[in-house]
Amino acid sequence: MLDLGRLRVLRELKLRGTVGAVAEALGYSPSAVSQQLAQLQREVGVRLVERAGRRLRLTEAGEVLAGHAERLLAGAQRAEEAAVAAGGRVAGVVRLVGFQTALLHVLAPSLPRLAETYPDLVVDVLDEEFVRVLQALVLREIDVVLTDEYSHLPRPRRPELTSEVLITEMMRIALPEAHPLARGAEPVRMSELAGQPWVTGHVGTNHADLLERTCVELGGFRPSVRYRSNDMLVILAMVARGGAACLLPDLALAELEDGIVVRDVAGARVDRRMVLWTRVGADVRPSVRAVLEALRRSADELAAGRPTLVRGSR
Repeated sequence: MLDLGRLRVLRELKLRGTVGAVAEALGYSPSAVSQQLAQLQREVGVRLVERAGRRLRLTEAGEVLAGHAERLLAGAQRAEEAAVAAGGRVAGVVRLVGFQTALLHVLAPSLPRLAETYPDLVVDVLDEEFVRVLQALVLREIDVVLTDEYSHLPRPRRPELTSEVLITEMMRIALPEAHPLARGAEPVRMSELAGQPWVTGHVGTNHADLLERTCVELGGFRPSVRYRSNDMLVILAMVARGGAACLLPDLALAELEDGIVVRDVAGARVDRRMVLWTRVGADVRPSVRAVLEALRRSADELAAGRPTLVRGSR
């Protein structure tokens, strides 16, 4: 009988590529990883790994077994949760990563209902926007992801993952109330903001990339970014007090802030989509399914209460 713990080590080597990365992910020493792989080879009776320079790589047999390991480990997790669910409980830990406005407006309202309905369910939440978030989902470091995606910058889909759009909202231009273009109610052309200082997200975030692309494509200029933050409170303060302009989504509620005026973008529509991601088949886990259903219900209620939002894709 193959040991699931050693199969997990093999699966991690396939996904992460190095013994050091496997050791860090599993909390082992590199020598312990090597020992687990050696023991698994003895159990199977064929070579599973081989040297390639200073690194270990999977043999053809190792690749085959790693593929089976993925299914076996997933099946073991599903079986454990299904047994718990059959006893009338939804339990376990669901790890969720999301961006700020999704956590504020969709996840947070769902938490009291989840806690009341499933007291044995734990939702671990990380407020983060990092480039490798979808890879972390593939690697099973997390279970659910809420990302932002813009009409100009769609994220590529991956065969290991499934996605759905929860909310679509308009992007608008936020300006200091003293700005000359803030005086009228008409949409603002991007070209009129060529000399304007801007505030946006950190380099590498979708928000920063969207500003660059929108200014170039619709305004014919590259923005002068004076302030960078992924914190919405900081961004709003830089508009109201720092004299910056910003492209902001409807759910930023910038129009409610003192010192800020919001205007539509003239000549084109720029949308942001809130996208829910999981691994293919992850929703067979009762814990994950409970969280997904709660997020969808919360999105329904959010869209119903704010007519400017669209539930799903536009």
